[in-house]
Amino acid sequence: MKLTKEQAEAISRGEEISVDVEGTECVLVRKDIYAKISEDVSKGPSGEVTEEDLRKLLARSYESSDWNDPEMDIYNDYDNAKK
Repeated sequence: MKLTKEQAEAISRGEEISVDVEGTECVLVRKDIYAKISEDVSKGPSGEVTEEDLRKLLARSYESSDWNDPEMDIYNDYDNAKK
């Protein structure tokens, strides 16, 4: 997979990249972030992960990856901007 410069920079900052694989929406994340999320998810009692659970896990991961950097503020209202 070839990434654009912007995508490569996002990955290096620990951000996710949305990709479409033959009509299936996917998210590309760094291996270290995926490992952390995967570990946290496997600790869950039911084994089922809701979208809210995943958002919380990603938020926790981003906190350790400079998510609180002022340049990241544009993502605070991302969901509202999509509507």
